[in-house]
Amino acid sequence: MKTTNFKKMKRRIMLRVYYIYGLRLLLAPATLHVAVLAAAVYGIGYFVHVAAVLQNLSRIPLGEVAPWLVRAVLHTQGITLLVLGVAILAALSLPIQLPQYKRSLRKEVQAV
Repeated sequence: MKTTNFKKMKRRIMLRVYYIYGLRLLLAPATLHVAVLAAAVYGIGYFVHVAAVLQNLSRIPLGEVAPWLVRAVLHTQGITLLVLGVAILAALSLPIQLPQYKRSLRKEVQAV
């Protein structure tokens, strides 16, 4: 009888430990950063027909690529610009975020 209660209590405690550990992983800054980047890349794929853009880009002479890109960005919708900006910002700031995340992991390991 007592062993059954002990096992139930141990199981409940361990479930809580796993739950808290999962939340810590999900709410880590690097995880949220990667999630924002993934959502932005998905948003770009949703709002922009990427295959058509690449096909049009391949038809342009090399010297005219930059003006074509500027013209394309200036004539796009606001939501597409917002999603593109978020994706660029997340991609550029991810290399800055990862070393900070590694340092915080090392501190946690040393504390234990």
